[in-house]
Amino acid sequence: MTYSDGTNSGFSRRNHYVGQPAVKGGSSNFNYYRKPEKSHGFAKRIAFFAYFPLLILWLETDLKFASGFDVLGGFAFTFLFTIVLSAVLVLLCSFSKRRGVNRGIATVLTAVLTIWYGVQMIYYNVFGTMVVVSSVTNGGAGQAFNSIDMIMTAITSRIVFVVLLFVPLAFFIIFGGKLFDFSKVKLKGKLIVLLIAVVFQIGTVLAVGIDRDSSDTKSNYNLYYGELQQVAVCERYGLYTMQRLDISRLMFGYKANIRTNSKPKNKESTADEITKTEQEAQIMSADFSKLAKSTNNDELKSLYEYFDSEEPSYTNEYTGMFKGYNIIFITAESFSQYAIDKDLTPTLCKMYNEGFQFENYYSPAWGVSTTDGEYANLTGLIPKSGVWSFSKSAENNVSFPFTLGEQSRKLGYKTVNAYHNHTYDYYDRDKYLTNIGYDYSAIGKGLDLGENVWPNSDLKMMQKTVDDYINSDSFSVYYMTVSGHGGYSYNTMSERNADLVKDLKYSDEVKGYLAANIELDKAMEYLLARLEKAGKLDNTLICLTDDHYPYSLDEFDGVSELAGHKVDTTFEQYKNAWLLWSGSMKKPVKVNTYCSSLDILPTLSNMLGLEYDSRMLAGTDVFGNKEPFVVFADRSWISQNGKYNASTGEYTAFKGAKGKDDIDELNNRCNNLFTVSRMILDNNVYAELSVIPMLRESSLMLKFALTARRK
Repeated sequence: MTYSDGTNSGFSRRNHYVGQPAVKGGSSNFNYYRKPEKSHGFAKRIAFFAYFPLLILWLETDLKFASGFDVLGGFAFTFLFTIVLSAVLVLLCSFSKRRGVNRGIATVLTAVLTIWYGVQMIYYNVFGTMVVVSSVTNGGAGQAFNSIDMIMTAITSRIVFVVLLFVPLAFFIIFGGKLFDFSKVKLKGKLIVLLIAVVFQIGTVLAVGIDRDSSDTKSNYNLYYGELQQVAVCERYGLYTMQRLDISRLMFGYKANIRTNSKPKNKESTADEITKTEQEAQIMSADFSKLAKSTNNDELKSLYEYFDSEEPSYTNEYTGMFKGYNIIFITAESFSQYAIDKDLTPTLCKMYNEGFQFENYYSPAWGVSTTDGEYANLTGLIPKSGVWSFSKSAENNVSFPFTLGEQSRKLGYKTVNAYHNHTYDYYDRDKYLTNIGYDYSAIGKGLDLGENVWPNSDLKMMQKTVDDYINSDSFSVYYMTVSGHGGYSYNTMSERNADLVKDLKYSDEVKGYLAANIELDKAMEYLLARLEKAGKLDNTLICLTDDHYPYSLDEFDGVSELAGHKVDTTFEQYKNAWLLWSGSMKKPVKVNTYCSSLDILPTLSNMLGLEYDSRMLAGTDVFGNKEPFVVFADRSWISQNGKYNASTGEYTAFKGAKGKDDIDELNNRCNNLFTVSRMILDNNVYAELSVIPMLRESSLMLKFALTARRK
């Protein structure tokens, strides 16, 4: 065989390649071997630049599939927004002259991204929301995962998606060195990469702003620029963009975005007008119009204008019904209407059937699980997304003068206590409960239940604490229970009451849930017995509701099992029970009005005869003549005429509805409630308005009257 160099020696041929100096041109055999090498290097370089965009898309897509998100609907925006992140990661992995260093950096970054997406996947699976910066910095994410059993259950249920997350990492470790060129990117290349990223970012942001005038609660503009909707943003724009917007909100705040309705409000009937003239508006003396003109703060200006334009609620037949009563407010962990049973929980059943029966009460699940549920219950405001609202309020000494703790202190109640049968500083309760007026006790801070179990007993908490206040002339008490906490297959309270549910025709997890709530019923039975013995049952108002529905049952479709049918996850799963009862009630009161946990504080304020400004809360007095309006975390809502699904944009009118809803108007109202609630927290508005001094003056008179009445 003769080779191209005229020899028949393979050795001579090899000499041209490995033994001779490089040939600039004219050596066909040299070019023959060099060109494939150059082509291969170029391909490796292209593959390296494409690696991170493809990696992030893989992780985003896997997260969306695992979470049940609309993958295709948000694919374009997710891809476009990740270009900038991908560009940054590429540059981080190409700054060193040593390829091994660059490859090591790329491996670490791949691992970090994979783990972070995995954490978000499991967290969402358990809590129905995403981890935000505030949860990490406050240790909340770690607290949420305090049970290894909870983590393992969540991982097991999503094991396929968890494994898929780690596929790119494994692939990169095994084949990365062979397939990618980790050489240093020259300055020109860096500038080109950054320029491309910036162009894509600007173009995408401009595209988002096209529908800025839309009232749709989930329009591109509202999702990107409005109050942070963690889950919706993650679904539409991807996890990376959600995290970026979260950080941006924390660092730079929000822009004032209260929308006034362009259409005039519907004229009220003559009868309504006559009724209102005979009643008193539940407001306080604050000239919002004057305040709006006097401030240079755009947020405060728009907020004052909003308060000034809001229709107040009015006094009604239930105003002052329980004035001067002792108060016991209970937020019961994962309580639901399904936990009310005449055989299993007879005391809870008695309180519901003999008290106020709110047949259309909803308890939305907010962003940070239990603590956000407490925030809505106790303040009548929507929690700010992306932070622990209660924790943030304590950190900034935010004033909440309308809360029952503060009102009770101003009225001169002798005992104002709060209790929790778990670690005292969990979710920063030791800070925020004292900030709203309570003397607080919990495990590790004045409360010893005599056993170290998880979760702890509501009954034992009641037995240990009732003596603190039962003999007091007047008391206002708050409880946050824990016996009903999720993980019912390993819940200590479920095991403690297992014999009472063993014959029920439910799954083990559902039976465990009911068993855990039996412990709550035992606690209430003990409480009522002690109040009756002390002669306090007839002048004590007891309010009991949940922090959120039992979402730990979601993985087992347990709520549907309890309901006996497939439960709608937009509205029906949040329908719950609100127990409002006193021994003095002669007959039950059925309430058909649509209401939510946001309405608890204004309703109690009205019934207890407390002074408050109904325009300055997100909720409203159920009996106060305002049109009912229930909002959910995803911006869906229910009015007196129908319901609106924010995810689908579908509006369903109720059968026999007397009116017709203006969808745009109510969407604006929904968005405004979120914005206003956030503004109140961020700007410490109640203190800014000098509401506290006003309350203090009025409370002195009320305190005097209360003392005189007792004497």
